[in-house]
Amino acid sequence: MIAEREQRLYPIQPRRIDYVESAGNYVKFHVDRCEYIARESIKRLEVVLASAGFVRIERTLLLNILAISFVETVGHGAFAFTLNNGLRLHSGPAYRETILRALPLRRRAWGVGGEREHNFAAEPEIQVPPTHWRS
Repeated sequence: MIAEREQRLYPIQPRRIDYVESAGNYVKFHVDRCEYIARESIKRLEVVLASAGFVRIERTLLLNILAISFVETVGHGAFAFTLNNGLRLHSGPAYRETILRALPLRRRAWGVGGEREHNFAAEPEIQVPPTHWRS
């Protein structure tokens, strides 16, 4: 991928991208708290980056599952993703099934008022296929 920052073009490896955000006719690639911009669409990138471990979590967001530290349910079919860099992104309920297909989250009865979190580091028996997970 080629993106621009401060009037310079940079090659960006998909595995380094934390998430991609729509910005009108452009997208912003978020890499290590830096932003790069490219004339692209989320819709096209969703297809292109799926094999690299990206999942659409909102109409305007693609998330790299390698960047996830842990996931929490926030009710009504939505999730909160805390990234390795500390940022927190929220999904929309419309993307719940897509997220559950892409991530090794167990479908659970969450209990009355009980919000649970999924910490990937705490449960080694839950694995993402090797092509999607950091070694």
